[in-house]
Amino acid sequence: MGWLRDTFPELGNDSIEVERIQYARAYILEMIGGYLMSDLSRNLVHLRWLLKLVNFKVVGEFSWGSVVLATLYREMCEVTPPNKAKIRGCLSLLQSWAQVEPFGELCWNTYRS
Repeated sequence: MGWLRDTFPELGNDSIEVERIQYARAYILEMIGGYLMSDLSRNLVHLRWLLKLVNFKVVGEFSWGSVVLATLYREMCEVTPPNKAKIRGCLSLLQSWAQVEPFGELCWNTYRS
């Protein structure tokens, strides 16, 4: 994700529409690869997500929340073996759920003490 930040630092006020679209794609790509559906290194983006950004006009029609939740759920299922030490996905979503839900509150308080 460092390459994206270096290549697309900040959009100027005198930008043209093509540049704004490129910066928007880069920002969405960073959100997907860095936060929402990240890999273990948080540095790569799976090809399936890159292909979704080809037609920029339909990106907003996808159910991204469902995809993020499904990705996190799949990772939680795959992390159950005792030899697995890392998890991928939107961990801030998991952490916020653990702080809000009654069972999550119980687990969170147990972990903190």
